[in-house]
Order: sequence, then C-alpha cells, then structure tokens
Amino acid sequence: MLDAAWALVRDPGIAALSLEAVAARAGQSLDAVRALYPDERHILNALRRAYSPMPAVREALAQAAGDDAADLLRDAMRRLVNVARQHETYFELVAFDAQERGSDGLAQLGADILGPAGEFLDRLKATGQLRPVSDAILGRMLAAFLIGYLVSERIAPGAARFAMRLFPQRVWLDGMVDLLLYGVLEDDVR
Repeated sequence: MLDAAWALVRDPGIAALSLEAVAARAGQSLDAVRALYPDERHILNALRRAYSPMPAVREALAQAAGDDAADLLRDAMRRLVNVARQHETYFELVAFDAQERGSDGLAQLGADILGPAGEFLDRLKATGQLRPVSDAILGRMLAAFLIGYLVSERIAPGAARFAMRLFPQRVWLDGMVDLLLYGVLEDDVR
C-alpha cells in the first residue's frame, strides 16, 4: 500500500493523496488501508520514513572533500544539490505536508540532519579559515543557502530557466558559494 501511496505522490501529485485513492491504486479495500493508516497524516509519516534521503545526505556530507574551507563547502553543496535532485519527490512531500497539513515533517528533517551537519561544520571549522560564528548561525545560513538555490531554480520563469541552462550547474553553484564566502562588496570596501 505504501508503494501505491508513493506512486500517487509522484503522479498525479501529493494533493491527490487520500485513503480512498491509495485503496484504489493498491487494489485494496478502504478498510484494509485504514487498518494500517488511519488517516493521510499516517500515510505521509510512513512515506517520509520509507523514502527518506537521509542516508544519501549523510554520505554526501561525509564524502565532501577539499583542500580548504572554500573547496570543502563547494563540494558539499554540489553533493547536497545532487541528493536533493535525486529525491525531489521526497522534499516536495515534506514541504507540502508542512504547508497544507501543518505536519512536523520539516522539523523532523531538521532534527535528522543535525548530527551529520554538525560533523560537517566541525570539519569546515577545523580548516581554521572561518570567522568565529556560532554553529547555529552557520548551519542555518548554509541550510537557507541550499534551500534558496534549489527553490530559485524551480520558481524561475521560463526565460530565466533557459538562461540557467546556458551555464552548467557547477558555474551557478560555485558563483553563489563565492558570494556566500566572500560577500558582494569589493575587498577595499570591506
């Protein structure tokens, strides 16, 4: 039944998820679905657990490498963007659930990523190249950066998406990481 629910989330979309739709897609009775999942929230929670990208996120952060803080951050961001692209449906599920149903999916995702993110921040700080800033601020800024990068691709109008394709993803991401690392002000103004 969970496979049927996941298929519904992928196509036609999460808005179509209902106990009745899952039962029809799975070829099961509504009572059989209700026995496992009393409501849509239970289905969404089961989907988040079953299709979580956290193993891939952990691996991406653990495998990020670089000779200095800038290279390490660039590599981590590239890897995380790739994980997000491979798990787009999952992230849409979590965002929709949070927006439409007030679920704690985003909070759970944040809690799940704290350990691996903390380990990555320790590696980043161990380069000795960062200004002194709290882990909470640094972590939130990096999360906002990653989310902003991914969302800006999705919401861009057609002409902007075409322009984005003129340059490889690496150019866009590295350019944005450079701005994150060095700011927008000229050196003599800083």
